[in-house]
Amino acid sequence: MPLRRYGKRRTGLEHPLLRAKLARPNLGAQVLERPHLIQALIEHGERPLTLVVAEAGYGKTTLLAGYARALARPVVWYSLMGSDADPIVFGRYLLEGFRREQPRFGRDFHLALEAARPGHRSVEMLAGTLANELAALKGPPHLLVLDDFQEVAGNPQVVALMDTLLRHLPPKVRVVVASRTPPPFGLERMRARGDVFELNSGQLRLSRDELARLFAEVYRRPLGDDELAALEQATLGWPTAVHLAYESLQRSEHVTLEAVLADFQTSSLELHDYLSSEIYARLDPGARRILDRTAALGRFDVSLAASLAGSDGATPALLESLARRGLLRAFGSGAQTSYECHDLVRRFIRQEIEGAGGAEAWRRLESDSATALAARGEHERALRHYLAAGEFAESAALLRSLAPLLLRQGRADALLQLLGHLPAEHGQVDAALAVALADAHTALGHWDEADPIYRSVLEQCRKAGDPLHECLALIGLGKVLNLRGHYEQVLGMAERGLALAHDLHLEVRVRLLQMKAGAHFYLGQYRAAVRVLDQVRESLPLHADPELLLPVLHNLAGAYAAQGRFHEASQEFRSALAQVRGTASPRAPLYLSNLAFHLAEMGELAEARRAAEEGLQAAQRFSNRALEPSCHGALAQILAQSGDLDGALASLKRAEEMNAELRMEVIALDLLALRGRIFCARGQYRRAVQFLTEAIERLAARPEAPQLTEFRATLAWCELRAGRVRVARDLLAALVVRADAGENDYQRMRVHYWLAESLAAMGDRHGVDDHLARALKLVRERGYAYFLRVQAREEPAPLLYALGRGIETEVVSAALVEAGAAIEEALLGLVADGPPAVGEVALTVLGEVGGRAALEGLESLTRKRRTLQPAVRTARRHIGERLARGAPAGPAADARVPRLVLFGPPQLEIDGRPVRASAWRAQRAFHLLVFLALRPRGAAKEELLEHFWPGRQLAAGRRNFHPTLSYIRSVLPHTREAPILREGEVYALNPAYPLTSDVWELKRALEEARGLRDPAARRRALERAASLVTGNFLEGVYGGWADEHQARMRDQVEKLLLDLGTACAASGDHEAALGHFRRAAELDEFREATRLAMIEAMVRLGNRRAALAEYDKLKGLLRAELGVEPLPETHRAFQKLLAGAHAAATHPAATTA
Repeated sequence: MPLRRYGKRRTGLEHPLLRAKLARPNLGAQVLERPHLIQALIEHGERPLTLVVAEAGYGKTTLLAGYARALARPVVWYSLMGSDADPIVFGRYLLEGFRREQPRFGRDFHLALEAARPGHRSVEMLAGTLANELAALKGPPHLLVLDDFQEVAGNPQVVALMDTLLRHLPPKVRVVVASRTPPPFGLERMRARGDVFELNSGQLRLSRDELARLFAEVYRRPLGDDELAALEQATLGWPTAVHLAYESLQRSEHVTLEAVLADFQTSSLELHDYLSSEIYARLDPGARRILDRTAALGRFDVSLAASLAGSDGATPALLESLARRGLLRAFGSGAQTSYECHDLVRRFIRQEIEGAGGAEAWRRLESDSATALAARGEHERALRHYLAAGEFAESAALLRSLAPLLLRQGRADALLQLLGHLPAEHGQVDAALAVALADAHTALGHWDEADPIYRSVLEQCRKAGDPLHECLALIGLGKVLNLRGHYEQVLGMAERGLALAHDLHLEVRVRLLQMKAGAHFYLGQYRAAVRVLDQVRESLPLHADPELLLPVLHNLAGAYAAQGRFHEASQEFRSALAQVRGTASPRAPLYLSNLAFHLAEMGELAEARRAAEEGLQAAQRFSNRALEPSCHGALAQILAQSGDLDGALASLKRAEEMNAELRMEVIALDLLALRGRIFCARGQYRRAVQFLTEAIERLAARPEAPQLTEFRATLAWCELRAGRVRVARDLLAALVVRADAGENDYQRMRVHYWLAESLAAMGDRHGVDDHLARALKLVRERGYAYFLRVQAREEPAPLLYALGRGIETEVVSAALVEAGAAIEEALLGLVADGPPAVGEVALTVLGEVGGRAALEGLESLTRKRRTLQPAVRTARRHIGERLARGAPAGPAADARVPRLVLFGPPQLEIDGRPVRASAWRAQRAFHLLVFLALRPRGAAKEELLEHFWPGRQLAAGRRNFHPTLSYIRSVLPHTREAPILREGEVYALNPAYPLTSDVWELKRALEEARGLRDPAARRRALERAASLVTGNFLEGVYGGWADEHQARMRDQVEKLLLDLGTACAASGDHEAALGHFRRAAELDEFREATRLAMIEAMVRLGNRRAALAEYDKLKGLLRAELGVEPLPETHRAFQKLLAGAHAAATHPAATTA
């Protein structure tokens, strides 16, 4: 089997097109105008589909050609042949047809055809992509005419493609299908909507009036009434029979219609055969030879006819003459003219040829036709004629060269059909064809059929000493066995193949190594898979064939991800995207959705969101419905991590709806577990436990499924956060051995970290240090810092413990900053009692998160810990600068100090008036000021460039960075203090510059509330903070840098409102409490504890009816959006409230609902 050369990008569409199929048929001179039928077609032309169904000879093509000529709109005509019964070939002709009208049409459809593989999903993708392309057509609506559809109606994939296209057909295109048999489309809904217009043979018959006009106006031989009646009775208005009767009349001026019809009545032939014989017998020798020599061809041009007939320069005139007489059908004009023998005529000619020379004479004609086509480079057409001729040696030779091309084009079904025409001895003896046959079965998922063929080839090649085909059979069988789970056997086969392949083509060795890597991967030996794939990459030339390189990149990414090496996996997916030119490929959704998931695990949420959104757009662009749920799922996870619960659930719901149609259980389980992770990320752990438990139960039948460990570890996390520490400990203890035995560092890190946390929470210190040390070492080595930051926000105790024990202090301190002021007291304790090295790290964190309590506590520690005095002074300075930031100098200065308002649409106010957007010269400058206002310690230049000039804008960012800072300085009022400070490459707002902000004031009010013990004073501080929340934070600002800040502020505001509501309720002010709880519920409508707090306030206010209505509203929301009921503990608490008891939870933010 010939192997393709590497080093070139595969086009996938190398096989030549027979462009004559796309030419409109020419209307001959002797054609009767049928205005009533054309008018009917025009009147119903706005219906999406027109069907013209009748047997051969009823003038379907002639009628539609006249209809097309009468239209003032672009017409794409496609005359179908048996060789078009393949979705890829069919799609290529549609692409070329529309490109004749609009040359730049269908770039995405072209790419989809390149990437298509056998199967229903691929056909659906092709049809959807084509529908998208058709919707974007410019100009007037187009008409697509599919003539002779019966030629392809037996191919289920072509029918499925048309079915899908008709379901999504845009108004820009109308379709006409002409066929001898009703096409097997699912038209019930279209007929019910009145979207189909249909003509049949009864409407296409020539009436007596039309017969009269035909003979009088077109043939110039008027008939009397009796003749017309006799003709109508004999032909039943069949247009072809009528025309052949006229041709018989032409043999002599003295022949009458009565005589022609009388001869027919005494003949044993059918009417069309009789009339054809009359005409054929009277043709001149040259015309008859052309008819004879081209009768085996479906479509031919002048040069092909001349080659077969051996004619001289008279060939064009003879063909035109035959077309005028109706024996040939002509398409196109000039040098592009092509011809087709009418089926009725072809059948008669074949009878004549076989009658004179036997069946062998027709086979010789097929063979000559094949030879002529092969000489023109039309190998697939030639192959079909060689097969018809019984020339199996020539057929086999052509199939050897065509098989790799057909497989690359995704046409395994076509290859299987062609191989099926060869006698068994050819397919079984020829190793190349046997491998091709098995490969076609494998591509179509027929593993049981492929397996014995591969094994037979292996035995044959070992006896014959044929290493090439033995290796190819090993590759094919290895793929089947990998899919069946026989991985150890595949490794042995790969080693044998590599030993044979030393002197073979590079592609053979590469594919053997890929097979070996696949077996290692499925065995969970990911490091071994990476080593093998690295070996493959090193062996490939610099500009390797993407078809060889892409599987390597994809598999490397998968192997890295399976080890939890998300950074390396992301790099490989980026390399793969570069190979397929970004989003301009049907493969892009796969790479982008995976990239998005890995970036999300690393906390690179802005880039992850871009990847997920681009993947979703690419999936929709190429109508890849199988990957749309994955892209929606990736987006849901990213939105949840960004704090947008509503957006996350909306994306998740869309993914679940799409997968309900696809019925892919693996995706369904992943989405169910994702639902659990989303609620866990929002702190609703009991609800998360419910979803994850269901996913694990549904996966119980597959104990070796790779998701099972992940699902159970995530469930343990949720149980731990829900306060069920012992349950979490038991789950994690059962997982630790499996996690340590595997190669997934991310899973191992999570299991050890949460096991350490659960043991510490139970007071069991045995093994805590070891588990934490192993987990935190992996965090440092593999870059899992985002995981640790999330854990610090949720529960900082394990990290504080690790810091106190001196375990990975650098990693721990960076994460602890996320815990905020809640860890002040613990950090002060470490400074007071811990070793100096630990105290210094604790002081660094305090400098970032400490408040007034820390400032006061550090002052007293200065004398106690003299060795830490420099670090204490630095921490106190940082805390003081942060607390003083934005504090007004006095009442008189308030109006003059610039104020940054970040709740609602962000704006800068000077002298109490908003600064106009035009003053900034570039909105990016204002957003950069906002970013620095939210980062007290500033940001490095590279980080600022990444946020505000991402991707290809980086070069422009380097040029415009300092001018942008100048814009900020030019807008802010000039004072003795510069507004922006630079220390090395770090830029920060000057804390001494007079500037205030509602966000800074909110944080000061919250800091004050934390330090107050008097309930009334604390409530006043919280009310002051809540009054500053005048709108959504950074409303109207979009970008990755804003997403994270918006998510954090959303959580802070929700907690503020819940704390304030609780404070109001504690003081008996249930009306105010209800208002605050209601605002909190708007931020997270699924948090059941908040709804319970609202209901309790309503009950305390004596509004029992409102309480019942609120609970009903909660139940309706949960059923509609999540398909669940309220948690059992929520229902019990509600029942107690109605019975007059207080709810179990006194603070909604602390509940696990």
